[in-house]
Amino acid sequence: MTDIFENAVHSIQIGIEDFQSNDERRPVSALRNFYAGVLLLGKQCLLNAAPDADPMDVLASKFAPVLNDDGDLVHQPKGFQTIDLAELRERFKAFRLTWPAGEIKDLQKLRNKFEHYHSETPKDAIRQAIASCFPLVEGFFAILDRSPKTELGDAWNVMLAEKKFFEKLKSECDKSFNAIAWWHEITERSEIRCPTCGSSLLYQEDDNNSDPAEIKGRCKACGDSFSAEQTVELLVETQFGADDYIAAKEGSDPVIHDCPECSNSTYIETGDTVKCFWCDYAISGTCARCGTSLGVSNMSVNNSQLCDYCDHVMSKDD
Repeated sequence: MTDIFENAVHSIQIGIEDFQSNDERRPVSALRNFYAGVLLLGKQCLLNAAPDADPMDVLASKFAPVLNDDGDLVHQPKGFQTIDLAELRERFKAFRLTWPAGEIKDLQKLRNKFEHYHSETPKDAIRQAIASCFPLVEGFFAILDRSPKTELGDAWNVMLAEKKFFEKLKSECDKSFNAIAWWHEITERSEIRCPTCGSSLLYQEDDNNSDPAEIKGRCKACGDSFSAEQTVELLVETQFGADDYIAAKEGSDPVIHDCPECSNSTYIETGDTVKCFWCDYAISGTCARCGTSLGVSNMSVNNSQLCDYCDHVMSKDD
């Protein structure tokens, strides 16, 4: 294996050592080293796919067109900057390599946050980032036909333990919402994000509470608390935010609306889901004048039995 592989292994090991330290200065080092190690592993996968190529021809971020001695146009590496995460994923496709399961975006966000701002990211948020990366690291080693246990030693045992520990914490947090009637509709639970630290370890303090209006949300990672309105809006955004973004991009009606009844941004109108997750208000039926199906986008704010147009026409008649 190349120096890149050895550097990858050492970076991951050092990152895990930093993570285990009680020194408050070490989290930034843990994130920096672990992130660098994961990227280096991915780069080694590319090098293995083209063993006879010059490493910079594989890993360079920028290329410049030049004429070779035969007068043919070729592209040569420009400078010494190598590919970043986004370019690594693109180059995996170009090399016909399958990107492994697992997620590195949490780790990347935390690393960038530390690099550019003063941050006191809680250890549980870093734990989540490491746990999310676990399958990715495992997948890279599989592509390289190497054993992560053999190569990483104790660091691999720590990663495995952190993955199991995080999954236990996450399961406990998710279960705290079981009494909420619509909790089963929130299926994108891994995408839940604390607005403060980015962790998905959001829970409600009273796990027997079944009333959305009485939810007392809290993040197990950073300890910040959230009102019932904030918590429900966050969960709604988690589940339907992507659909709402796509609808806006395509010029379709929004998916997430301000509820006509409670004014919270928790009213959903898409597919089989038509209701407010905060107050359970739901618009149904048809316009009493023209028979058009009523929805949040066309129901009159002055008369819930009429559409906007009919209410406007009838107000003119008056």
